[in-house]
Amino acid sequence: MPGKVLPTSDLAFKKILASEDHKTVTQGFIKDFFDVHVEVDDIRIVNPYSIHAYQEAAENGTYQVLRETLRDTTFDLSLADMTVEMQLTNQDVFLYRGFLYMGDLFRQGYDKLGHQRAGDRYGGLRPVWKMDLLRQPFFDDDLPFRLLLPHDPVRHVTLKPEVFRWGLFEMTKPGAPPELARWRDFLLSGKAGDDDPEYLHEAASIIDNVNMTREEREMISIQEKAEADYQTDLYYAEKKGRDEGIEQGIEQGMQRGTLGAKLDAARAALRRGFGREDIVAITGLDAATVDGLADELALSSV
Repeated sequence: MPGKVLPTSDLAFKKILASEDHKTVTQGFIKDFFDVHVEVDDIRIVNPYSIHAYQEAAENGTYQVLRETLRDTTFDLSLADMTVEMQLTNQDVFLYRGFLYMGDLFRQGYDKLGHQRAGDRYGGLRPVWKMDLLRQPFFDDDLPFRLLLPHDPVRHVTLKPEVFRWGLFEMTKPGAPPELARWRDFLLSGKAGDDDPEYLHEAASIIDNVNMTREEREMISIQEKAEADYQTDLYYAEKKGRDEGIEQGIEQGMQRGTLGAKLDAARAALRRGFGREDIVAITGLDAATVDGLADELALSSV
């Protein structure tokens, strides 16, 4: 059984923000991170917390199914559609993926029933708010929190309508505003300070071990083991590809001797994590070509 449950656990984080009986915590989160007050009754949890849904995903699906079930929390507010995600590890395609998620949520408004009538085709489209809580530094600066908005660089104004708001909070960086620093301390420790607002004390109580059911503790153990197994499998798959597959592919490409073969070999090497200098040395392609292929692959993965 797990020891102290931290809010950074996917299951615990979703229980905190997506429990129907604890919407005051969600209300406080929205106020602190978006500086907007919404009434509790105005918060509709699109994918509410359910231990039974996670158990079913763990028993009948793969780890990826479980991961998708826990991945994020989405709310339907009168002002916007909103999604929140806890990001524990850095990923090269994180920003691309973030825009993909926002675009997907935005498009869902277009698909809602009742908005495909003539003259009202886009009536279901609404602003999208996204908040990412990052466990590791992502940007090369000292700014812990940024809120990205659609911006006109010529007139230096936010574009209207404000189609999206995207907040990114790098929790390990110092200097956050007091209301966000309280959340950071809670998320990293699971404890609410004496002077913290009531909703943070409520959040801490939600994931207190004495308030977690046996099924929830077992589910967290399964999740932690699945995450460890996934990372191990990923590491060895990449290592095997580097050690066995790429050298053979590059050798075959060089034997064919064509530019197309060299490009194919370089793409394969990039997918397996080879460095640019090694690819240049092996294939004979210039550095600019290899950089172009890397950009091409990054875009195609979005």
